[in-house]
Amino acid sequence: MRTVRALQPEAGQKQSALQAATEALRWQQQRLGDLLEQVRREHRDHLQRLREVERHLTETTRRLEQASAALVGAPSSSHTLEAAGLRERQQLLRQQQTWLAERLIELGSTARRLQAVIRQTQLSGDYLLGDAEGHGAGDGVEQCADLSQLHALEVQEQERQRLAREIHDGPAQVLANAIFELEFCQRLLEKDPKRLESELVRLKDDLREGLAEVRYFIFDLRPGPLAELGLVATLRRYAEGYQSRFGLVTELDLDDDLQRLSAAKEMAIFRVIQEALQNSRKHSGATQVRISLRRDGDSLVATVEDNGQGFEVEAVSTGTARHFGLQSMQERAQLIRADLHIDSQPGRGTRVTLRVPVEQNSEL
Repeated sequence: MRTVRALQPEAGQKQSALQAATEALRWQQQRLGDLLEQVRREHRDHLQRLREVERHLTETTRRLEQASAALVGAPSSSHTLEAAGLRERQQLLRQQQTWLAERLIELGSTARRLQAVIRQTQLSGDYLLGDAEGHGAGDGVEQCADLSQLHALEVQEQERQRLAREIHDGPAQVLANAIFELEFCQRLLEKDPKRLESELVRLKDDLREGLAEVRYFIFDLRPGPLAELGLVATLRRYAEGYQSRFGLVTELDLDDDLQRLSAAKEMAIFRVIQEALQNSRKHSGATQVRISLRRDGDSLVATVEDNGQGFEVEAVSTGTARHFGLQSMQERAQLIRADLHIDSQPGRGTRVTLRVPVEQNSEL
């Protein structure tokens, strides 16, 4: 009887603790829900502003075409000033359009992340209640699997956000400019046929550049040769395109005798290297990068090193600003149970090292 009396208060304390934890989670879920609604309202407001800007941009572009046509037919100082003013307004409107589009992408991503966190909070609360009611361990396993699935979806969402930015700043701008150039060429056909040929040559070059960008994006989304040719061959091909596209000197130190890994591990390694290269190009101001892939005992070690400006790793890791590139690399490393180490200091470049455990003399 003494044992029973001793266990009863302990069980009561456990029940109270579970109820308190559940109430805290529900309160947090409500706060997250309010924040999600605020983000959605801001998204609607920005979408409305974007539509207004695009309407003004269309009207300004139409007026600029008329002013340019007038310049071709009868050049005058008034027409020149009008065209200059319209070009300036067009540029400002395009900047607003770009900012609003990027903000909409960020808000959409934030909304989806909040939905994932709310779902995680709900699952955690359900798990606590299930435990209190004596549900089996299988429920917890299924909920943990759901959480992992949500985490993977979050990583995918960050990838989509990055690609959306790249497409908006690259091919989308090229196509928008091409439409304007074609309309201008139509007017030149009547007013100044001699100038038309040079404009068409420039337009063709712009479209070729846009097509190359699209092909790079397709490769970024799904590096086709990875499954057929393997990680080493795919990295060689990607490095060649990276160097020719961005002008960064790219050195390679790859072991051609490396055995194949599982598709999941090879993809994760490729994406980490790819993200490290993107960070070097966008943020470091580097002129040279070096990619290494070597076996070291029971590990495969991938390294990306640049000669850029570097940064304070601890400040970035503990800061409040979001650094999706670094976060994405960390998450991919965790998915394949690898260790990721970032070594950087201001003025001394950056080195990203990924150490992936592999089985000795066996394919994973």
